[in-house]
Amino acid sequence: MNDRADERVKLSREGGIATILLDRADRMNAIDDAMTLRLIAIFSALAEDRETRAVVIQGEGRNFSTGGDIGNIAEWLSPDPQSRHDRFTAAVTNLSKPLALALENVPQPLIVAVRGHAIGVALQIVIMADLVVASESARFTLPQLDLAHTPDHGESWALPRKIGLSRSLQMALMAERIDAVTAERFGLVNWVVPDPELEARTTAVATRIAGSPVVATRGVKALLHGATGLSLAQALDREIAMLGQVVKEADFVEAITAFTEKRPPSFGGR
Repeated sequence: MNDRADERVKLSREGGIATILLDRADRMNAIDDAMTLRLIAIFSALAEDRETRAVVIQGEGRNFSTGGDIGNIAEWLSPDPQSRHDRFTAAVTNLSKPLALALENVPQPLIVAVRGHAIGVALQIVIMADLVVASESARFTLPQLDLAHTPDHGESWALPRKIGLSRSLQMALMAERIDAVTAERFGLVNWVVPDPELEARTTAVATRIAGSPVVATRGVKALLHGATGLSLAQALDREIAMLGQVVKEADFVEAITAFTEKRPPSFGGR
């Protein structure tokens, strides 16, 4: 098997949009250790990237991703319980945890396009996305309980924040596969489109965001993500501080000027 992760996780850039493609269609885009490390590196680099305005993640072929590659799982099933403990907790500590933290720190709006299956760690990527476009064939599964273990990619933190506690418990305790319409009803996805329209709708969403004033766009994401657990007064203080930053930008002057002149704004950003 080709172990070059950059051929299975491809990164391209155009028009301020960074597109991450899971390109392992022959394995339903299952994510192995090397791919996980590649994703961590990409997400970490985006935190320092001043040119990228929006990020898209999608899968090649008929599925977004069936989750972690467990092709070598038999090697992990030692008859010794302590050995199993050490092996699995190390994997989550060194792979799942850094991946979730790197995802959380991406400052650009993150858009995920889902066709077919999104399972396990792939579902966690969907959960942590800012916006999700799903095709009618999309299916979402949190399968850990059926595999006699518990959430291990950050789902226990991310899913209740996305869809609420009751729906999260339903997905986790039933380990049920939910379709795109149900996912939209739960609040897991933003748009459901016919399969042939998935890429076009995703591109339209990303292009819209990439055309927005960059500092204010990142500020919106930071404010909304950071508001959980704050009092209203604390949230307002953060809004005041963020407003103080964005009004210094040339894009703010351009936006107000364009509004008063009744013309479309032309944002430069940085």
